[in-house]
Amino acid sequence: MKAAFKTRCLLPAVVIAAVYFCNRLWLLPHTSGMSHRLLAWYLGDFLAGALMLCILNGSLAMGNRPPLKGILPVSVFLVGCGLFWEVVTPLYLPRSVSDPWDVAAVWLGGMGMLAVFSALERR
Repeated sequence: MKAAFKTRCLLPAVVIAAVYFCNRLWLLPHTSGMSHRLLAWYLGDFLAGALMLCILNGSLAMGNRPPLKGILPVSVFLVGCGLFWEVVTPLYLPRSVSDPWDVAAVWLGGMGMLAVFSALERR
């Protein structure tokens, strides 16, 4: 396994998964009001954006391809994923709902992950 995959993608993906499960199992049952709504409605989408970028860059690293680094290519990828998730998915999955703020949460999560990747690269 490549070192770039381990440091750039695998470790952040494990951290994202741990935060997601902590949110589901511990934070959501113990919060109420606005914080509960933010955690329940948007944290998963925020983490999904970060995880999608980890998976994409990890796949590219495994194929000896350069990772996505620029704001524009990453934004196009994230907005495309978010739009598919929020526009197309409700067409075939009846329990799914469309929320434009979810696209923003996906984008913000991916931009946060891009910032983490940039910080790791500078070290």
